[in-house]
Amino acid sequence: MIVPMKKVSLVLLSSRRRAALQRLRKAGVVHLLSDGGASEELEKLRDTQALLQRALAAFPAGKKAASARPPEGLAQARVKAEEICALADSLRQRRDEAEKLLRDIERVAPWGDYNPQTLRFLESRGLLLRLYELGKEQEKKLSPGGARFVVYRRKSMTGLVWVGRAEEDFPAGIEALPLPEKGLSRLKEDLAGKQAEIQAIRDELQTMRSWETSIIAAREEVAEKMEFEQAAADLGAAGPLAYLSGFVPEPKVEKLRETARAEGWGLMVRDPGEDEAVPTLVENPPAVGIIQPIFNFLGTVPGYREVDISFFFLVFFSFFFAMIIGDAAYGSLLLGVSVFFSLRERKKKGAVPQALTLFMLMGSGTIVWGALTGNWFGYEPISRAAPFSWFVVPALSSWDPRSSETVKFITFVIGTIHLSIAHIWNFAREIGKKPRIRAFTQLGWLSMVLGLYFVVLNMVLDARKYPVPDFARYMILGGFLAVLFLSQQEGNFFKGLVKGLGGFITTFLSSISAFSDIISYIRLFAVGLAGIEIAKSFNAMAQGLMTNPLGIVFGILVVVLGHGLNMAMSGLSVVVHGVRLNVLEFSNHLGLEWSGFSYDPFREKTRDDTETHSQGELS
Repeated sequence: MIVPMKKVSLVLLSSRRRAALQRLRKAGVVHLLSDGGASEELEKLRDTQALLQRALAAFPAGKKAASARPPEGLAQARVKAEEICALADSLRQRRDEAEKLLRDIERVAPWGDYNPQTLRFLESRGLLLRLYELGKEQEKKLSPGGARFVVYRRKSMTGLVWVGRAEEDFPAGIEALPLPEKGLSRLKEDLAGKQAEIQAIRDELQTMRSWETSIIAAREEVAEKMEFEQAAADLGAAGPLAYLSGFVPEPKVEKLRETARAEGWGLMVRDPGEDEAVPTLVENPPAVGIIQPIFNFLGTVPGYREVDISFFFLVFFSFFFAMIIGDAAYGSLLLGVSVFFSLRERKKKGAVPQALTLFMLMGSGTIVWGALTGNWFGYEPISRAAPFSWFVVPALSSWDPRSSETVKFITFVIGTIHLSIAHIWNFAREIGKKPRIRAFTQLGWLSMVLGLYFVVLNMVLDARKYPVPDFARYMILGGFLAVLFLSQQEGNFFKGLVKGLGGFITTFLSSISAFSDIISYIRLFAVGLAGIEIAKSFNAMAQGLMTNPLGIVFGILVVVLGHGLNMAMSGLSVVVHGVRLNVLEFSNHLGLEWSGFSYDPFREKTRDDTETHSQGELS
């Protein structure tokens, strides 16, 4: 659920503003409003943070330090960050120089290894040499004669050395190539030197990586100081008083009141205004909260005045995950790995992370669906052997072509229920608002979704087996008219009726969209089927190889790599399709725009660092 918020305003003594902010941060309940205030100290901290971030980005990717130094304080970390950034700048310069040398070598190589000084010596003695690179058409246009020598021919270009004693001896209108400053041998020597310098800097950077942990700790310390200084810069002032505003979850208002009484602050608490941007805090029971890692991964936050779909997201995502992965063996592997890491985390930290609990649920659901469809590593003989055969439902069997229609039917049922919940929920929310008649728009949409379900069965599955009943036509028409006449009601019925008729085309297109939304749930069948077919293909490849001992080795390798790849692709499909059905189709029917931002109170991030920082500020 979305926790109700209160808008709070605090008034305090300006002379105690920094001490008050320290106390407020210790309370850790107020989401401060920032107007982008600036200060000299804040700018310095931003520069320091940028320096530390540049230093961390300078380390080669994928390598670890041989040994890590314990954090040694911000000042020392900044000094080392400056050294690392200087090395990174030097490395960048050497790379640019090496790239230029490579381009010069590529340009000079076709002409062979010669000394440019020799050419200049000949020129001082009256013998001029020019280098030309000509296309075929240019070469054809050259007049015969002239002391010219072909050095190389490539697909479309010819390299010529032209010898003369005066500029008139050379072809007019054709520009000669500039003579290189160095010969090929010298350029290669310079390149080798640059590459040695580059490697030396890389080695030094790798040595400096022992400071990485210290720099990360310093970056976190700077981030906390920046938050404090931003809050200080955002404080308003009116003579001897300072003031600030923010939001506090309703259950935590009393804690703020106690702090305000103890510190002698003035406190005003009120409900947020309709036009105010309010942060969102979502709190759910542990059984539902396990879905939160998905929202964190997606970076989606419902608006404060929107709804929290965590429960329905978890329920339907579990179905979607199981049907897309579709393989009981894959589910068993996921469950086994999740249990292993859960036990390790419980032993180490005393609690199981939400993500691992979610994976255990997803793995269990996949095992159930895979067992019902008889899909174990995409290998049919397993589904025929006991005890696996005991759980197979013939109408769902992955090995019976007739089951495709049943699975498609199930996906449409799930989709219709999913979208219907959205409109029933909207009706329950809107019936308490005025004008109440507008809430019945949602019942119109519900009627259309239920009627369109029969149209989908008729058009996608089998027209003879699933004829569209007459009542479904009336449901679609009646629902459409309800949406058309009621969606724009604002108190004056006839005025709302006219406005609704003016939106006829939009409503008509939206009804078509509802039809396509139901059909889109067939992706659960299609993606699941693709996973089975890929698994079967890898199994067939492995079987074809297993004709001799060496073939058995390669066959096992194909099975392991093939199924590993299939699991990875199936996992990606869950993100693309399973999440989409919740975040797009369901959310669109619910009117959920994910327009919120997370409640992030002004609080202490790390205990030890904060205590040290607080002492420094108060002194």
